[in-house]
Amino acid sequence: MSLGTPEYDVCVVGSGAAGGVMAKELSEGGAKVIQLEGGRQVLPNELLTHKWPYELPYRGFRSEKQDIYYQGDVRNSVRYHDSDDVGVDRIRVVGGRTVHWNAVTLRYAARDFREWSLNGIEDDWPITYDELAPYYDRIEQMIGVTGQDDGLEILPGGHHYLPPLPWRCSEHILHRTLKTMGIPMIPVRKAVLTKPYDNRPPCHYCGHCMDGCDVAAVFNSATAMIPKAQATGNFTLRQNALARQVLVDKEGRARGVSFVDTTTHQEESVRARIVVLCCATVETARLLLNSRSPQHPNGLANSNGLVGRYLNGHLGSGVRIYLEELQGLKPTNQDGATDHAFIPRYNHLSGKRDYVGGWDIQVNFASYMFPQQAGRIPGYGADFKARVRRMQSGYLMMGWFCKIVARPENRVTVDPDRTDANGIPIAVVHFRFGENDLALWQDSVKGISEIGQNLKGEFFLDSTKNPAGFASHEVGTARMGKDPRKSVLNAYCQAHEVKNLFVTDGSAFTTSAEKNPTLTIMALSLRAADYIKEQRRKGEL
Repeated sequence: MSLGTPEYDVCVVGSGAAGGVMAKELSEGGAKVIQLEGGRQVLPNELLTHKWPYELPYRGFRSEKQDIYYQGDVRNSVRYHDSDDVGVDRIRVVGGRTVHWNAVTLRYAARDFREWSLNGIEDDWPITYDELAPYYDRIEQMIGVTGQDDGLEILPGGHHYLPPLPWRCSEHILHRTLKTMGIPMIPVRKAVLTKPYDNRPPCHYCGHCMDGCDVAAVFNSATAMIPKAQATGNFTLRQNALARQVLVDKEGRARGVSFVDTTTHQEESVRARIVVLCCATVETARLLLNSRSPQHPNGLANSNGLVGRYLNGHLGSGVRIYLEELQGLKPTNQDGATDHAFIPRYNHLSGKRDYVGGWDIQVNFASYMFPQQAGRIPGYGADFKARVRRMQSGYLMMGWFCKIVARPENRVTVDPDRTDANGIPIAVVHFRFGENDLALWQDSVKGISEIGQNLKGEFFLDSTKNPAGFASHEVGTARMGKDPRKSVLNAYCQAHEVKNLFVTDGSAFTTSAEKNPTLTIMALSLRAADYIKEQRRKGEL
């Protein structure tokens, strides 16, 4: 296979939260950048965001609004072996998962970087909160985040927030109840605009954030990062380019990427002096493990066998409560911007537990479009329908997210005997919850139930027996660390074994917390971009 020309300074693989930041920053820094994205761009006029259920072929029950993001056979190019109830969400579209995310943007706390020092489990990150805080600041200012600094140690605040989203009636009632229980509730922090910002309009409160925002009020890389990279004249976007392998030279350094054009099914390649992987946790591990060569027989940057290991994310579930105080009221438009309120971790406020970690709660992020109670209550006919209608105005939903401990036996491998439609070996997920995960889960169910018992209404818990993961928040398969024997990357997301290879997506996380990972992913990517620019200036890369 011959390598094409020209040679780029940097090849970025993936265009989501990490890849968008990396491409913009390096292009603006003067590097010639090519970005490979396995999918194509979805234009605003292709979105089904504002379609009513009766306008959809399956009335919305088969995720028709989001199908356009799952291009090719991405849904089928993974399997699960000896695993608990977990799922990984991989999409293939320009902008990655930022095109249909819920946009909650939370900083990790200082304690979240020090699990070994504080709790004697897992490992400490090779960086501290104070080192990452300036990058949190820059990302929040860059993307536009609604919220406020609530002065909480467990959830540090920033300096560049847009006005918070207003609370609904159900959220005020919840806040009133939580206050009596000593549990804090704050305005949610989301990458959703509440006023014009960065040449984008504010949210119009349609309630369809995760189906795709046709006006770009919700941040996504395709509309807020890639255009800035393109404006530099230093940037090339290659769509429908599914990475197969990172190519290396005789010394084992990265020299480019081979990929399959998914429209022609022809294999091509691109040359680059630096390669940055931003494919998301499972796909990055898959690409590294598929990048075998005489110089790297176990896969790229994997002589210690750690690529793919320490897979983790979030476990959790949800609860729906129909508040007596609001039932039977005249229906009003409560769509909003999905969740407007947030309950930070609070279990640490009542003393030490027999497990490590905690949970936080996102409020009302499920759609008001469907009467969820109709599938939960018995009955039929006019009386049943009347009860469903009466309950709907009292709707309050909470979903909680718990930490999972990073353990080496939980991992991603590849199956050489099973390939996707493009002939690339698929990813295999191996995952079991551990003792700490289950103890934390049981206490979280108890905690959520206590909140429900203090609210007057009808209470429906989604699950009480077994947890599920990962809520699209999987991390950890190419972890950072100071010791090359115990990690894949250094503190700048640079591979220990391959100097010109970087990984800046969720794979890089040493451990996880109860908080959504996307803001930390973007901050790590920005920090790595600054490092790459400085190393290029010095002639080290």
